Amino acid sequence: MARIMIAFALAVIGAALVATVIQTQFNLAALVALSVPIDLTVRMHAISHDLLHFGPIIALIFIPTFAIAFVVAYWLSRKLKVAERWWFILAGGVGLAVAFTLIDSLAPMPILIAANRTLLGFILMSSCGAFGGWIFDRLWHPRPQELLEELP
Repeated sequence: MARIMIAFALAVIGAALVATVIQTQFNLAALVALSVPIDLTVRMHAISHDLLHFGPIIALIFIPTFAIAFVVAYWLSRKLKVAERWWFILAGGVGLAVAFTLIDSLAPMPILIAANRTLLGFILMSSCGAFGGWIFDRLWHPRPQELLEELP
């Protein structure tokens, strides 16, 4: 049980970190499009600020999404006997796409997460769920050859 909880926590954290950086870059790109100069120092400050402030919020979205998606992935992998890892990757991505769609339909503003305003942003943000699914399965149920890999 501890392995599952650690894998789940690391999947949420890893996916939230990547999603936060993607969201930050989309916001900065919108400012650059308005001719606002953004240098590397400002980019790094914006990333660190968003990791501290937006990261926990996106992680709170990921927790129930992954909880539901990973249970469905586990059930499907047992029922259909197809590569387990792909079910977790697919469930994470689809689960997050559904969560973003649901949140955006309930939010008082047109779209809660700015990166989701474009198709590319929606796909990239949803792919963070797929990344989280990969992290979870890799840590929870590693393949035999993965256990033999040396750590750097």
